[in-house]
Amino acid sequence: MTIYEFTEWRYRLGLTKEAAADLLGTHKDAVASWENGKTPIDKLTQLATLACELAYIAADQFAKDYPSTLNNIGAKNLVEAQGRQRIRERFISEGRNSQAKPLIITILPESFIHYIK
Repeated sequence: MTIYEFTEWRYRLGLTKEAAADLLGTHKDAVASWENGKTPIDKLTQLATLACELAYIAADQFAKDYPSTLNNIGAKNLVEAQGRQRIRERFISEGRNSQAKPLIITILPESFIHYIK
């Protein structure tokens, strides 16, 4: 994983350096060091970024496949955003699907998910 790919991963998921550090279980200085090219990104971190991205994809696809039935658009958006966040958190922290329905992860050929060398 290159510096560019790591930074793009962070932006794609909408994460600040602090949020990325928290998600990866490290300090924001480590994230800054990776992005500045001062420290190489180890394989474990690369795998962690991939797992996080899969969690985000699964949560977004779940919200798309099972949309909220609320009529109020503001409430609907809030419920779906909270649902996606809950799915991501449980997927990452517990390593499992905590939903009553299956999570299907579809990765298109043109996906941004990178190949870990």
